[in-house]
Formats: sequence, C-alpha cells, structure tokens
Amino acid sequence: MSYHDRPSTAFSPLVKWGVVLAAAGAIGAIGYFLMGDKSDSHTFPESSTPVATQSAATPEALTDKPVYDEPATTPAPQPLPELDQSDATVLTALKDLNVNGLVEMIIPQEILRKFVRAVNVLDEGKVITEYRPVASPQGAFVADSFNVRVSGGELGEQQDAEQFRVSPKSYLRYTLFVQVISALDSDSAVSLYRHYYPLLNRAHQELGMSKDNFHSVLIRAIDRVLAAPDASGDLILIRPKVYFEFADPALEKSPDVHKLMLRMGPDNSAKIKASLKNARVKLLQK
Repeated sequence: MSYHDRPSTAFSPLVKWGVVLAAAGAIGAIGYFLMGDKSDSHTFPESSTPVATQSAATPEALTDKPVYDEPATTPAPQPLPELDQSDATVLTALKDLNVNGLVEMIIPQEILRKFVRAVNVLDEGKVITEYRPVASPQGAFVADSFNVRVSGGELGEQQDAEQFRVSPKSYLRYTLFVQVISALDSDSAVSLYRHYYPLLNRAHQELGMSKDNFHSVLIRAIDRVLAAPDASGDLILIRPKVYFEFADPALEKSPDVHKLMLRMGPDNSAKIKASLKNARVKLLQK
C-alpha cells in the first residue's frame, strides 16, 4: 500500500482520520496520515536496518470472528433520544466525562453513526478515510533523510545514497489524542457506552455490514489494535514509485491499522494499548 502525504515541508493529507479506538467504549480516536512522493534515482542498501518489530500474539478475534454477548444496558432516568436526534445528548454526556480536549476532537454531526462505521472498518483491519468522527491532528508528517555510504559506479567506488525514516517529530502530532484517551475514566466511559448501546447497535444494524451485534465488532476491533507489532528502532522508508513505503516488506503488507500504530511511535502506541487492554476487560464484564 502506498502512502498519500507528499514528503515536503507542506504535506497534502489525502488520507485522514483513520482509526477510532473505543477507549473504554467511549468516543476516542487516533490520527492517521499516510506518506507519499518518491524518487526512483536511489537504491536502499542492506546496510539500512529496517525497524525491529515484535508481533503481539494474533488473537482468535482476527480470524474466527467470535461473537460476544451484548452488554447489559444501564437504566436510563429518561428514554434515550432517537438516533437522528442524539448528537446534543451525546455531546453533553461526553462533556460530563470532564476530559480536556475530548469534545473538541469530536465532529458534532452524526456522532454515533460515524463511531459505529469507523469501528466496523477497524474490525477489518482498515482505517476510515471519509465520514470520520474526529478532527485531524495538527501539523504535517515529517520524514527524516540521511545518507549512507554504498559501493556503486563502474569502479565500485564509495558514494552516498539518500535514505528516509519516520521522524520522531511526527509522533508529536498524536500526543494530544493519546492524552485524551489515556485520561478517560474507564468506569465512567464504559457506563456511558452501556447507556448508549441500544443506539449504537441500531446504527450498526443500519449499516448492514455485519450480522453480529455491535459489541462483538467493538471487541474484535480492539483486538485488531492490540495485535499490532511493537517497534523499536528507526522505521526505514523507501520510495519505489511515487509514495513512501516501509522498507520491510512484512510491515508494508501488514494491515493499515498496524501501520498506523507504528507511525504513532512506540510510546504513544504503548499508551493506547494499555488503555484498550483495560477497556476490554471492563467491556466484557457481566
């Protein structure tokens, strides 16, 4: 898969907000920009060490599509609104979670429907590109270039070859979103999820993408994220045609959501996984 941000000081993001992570079942999200542009004039020698990764154990959820019992909904002092009229109520409930930056992330139209659609896409290992539920992160993707000495030319003389890697500066673009997800009180968020679950499942049924209940899709989507490999070292990039790609073919063939987690940086990825592990336990409690 190629990445669609031009590698310059002013990137043009064509693939935007991707993965909505249901941190404790509330509306949370991580930004996703892919990268682009290429020069065919350089080769990338073996002396470049691609990023070392340690894959998490692939859960059965990724292959067997398990179905989970739907959660018990919390009693409501007032009837839930209709799905079409739910935005104002949901925004108020999110404000009551008292997490700085959470409400500002949300695109306040069709909140529940967008969330459900994004989770369904995530269950397939993909990322949402349109009709996304949250705003894009600030700033542009940054790729660092560096030179390595390689043998080349007719006489085998040493020469410089330009290579690229994901810059740590790019990780900072996701910091705010990771902070928001990490700050969510999991008990309050799960309670909110249970309260609105009938509307979430109704929105899921509207899509007709899966015969399973939405709760099953959500748990499988979380498992997709948790199965992303853990990276250490530089993420080396190549430009075989127009857009950047991972130098490691195994990483390049990995699901889009796994590439997203790698591009967030190891610290951000670890924090997201910690929040989701905690959420998963509580979401499956009877």
